[in-house]
Amino acid sequence: MKNLIRLEDVIIGYENRGILGAINLSVDSGQFWGILGQNGGGKSTLLKTILGLLPPVSGRIESRQGMVFGYVPQNEKFDPIFPISVEEIVSMGRYSRVPVGMKLGKKDRSLVTKSMEKVGIDHLRGRTFRSLSGGEKQRALLARAIAGEPDVLVLDEPTASVDVKGEAQIMELVQKIRSDDGLTVLMVSHFLNTVTNYADMIILIDKDSGYFRAGGRSGVLTGENLNRFFGLGTGSGQIKNLREI
Repeated sequence: MKNLIRLEDVIIGYENRGILGAINLSVDSGQFWGILGQNGGGKSTLLKTILGLLPPVSGRIESRQGMVFGYVPQNEKFDPIFPISVEEIVSMGRYSRVPVGMKLGKKDRSLVTKSMEKVGIDHLRGRTFRSLSGGEKQRALLARAIAGEPDVLVLDEPTASVDVKGEAQIMELVQKIRSDDGLTVLMVSHFLNTVTNYADMIILIDKDSGYFRAGGRSGVLTGENLNRFFGLGTGSGQIKNLREI
């Protein structure tokens, strides 16, 4: 298969009810895709359909054989009565690579440690997940995702729970992991600046207006598309200085 992921005439939605017209999309190895849209606009529905968590209403989705996703959700909550540790959280990322009923081996535990070291939380391995700050939790979830040695790193609002400084740190970390490990990245975000600073491929999606555009950054983020999608033009400098949409 030439593409890593391919959607052919895919309609996304719930309970056999589509929320948008047919989508055709090809994702190639090494690309960084930023998925932009308003709350409830269909971003997460598209992401979950690509991940196989939601079946498409119609159409065809193909993925390269043996491909592994590493998924970082917007937030992850665990019952506070159950004091799960950071190391236990990250270890969960290895279970996609371990046969059912088998325990993690020496190699698995080594990769868990390396993943924590990569994101700078090895010193927190014994701490409970619930005791971490928002930024530390995101790092732990990122470590869990890369512990599974994924081909595609999937990020759902990875900087939603952090401040401006934390956002920059998380995104630089994602970029470094992408470069070091040769990963493809799919990222949902509300932040136009974040997406334009890091993603080379862009998806604009809004189910309410039926709007969908996908392609290279310069081809999608045109004045016409931004004006129609966000109500912005390029002449006022708004796009450069805008943080949140």
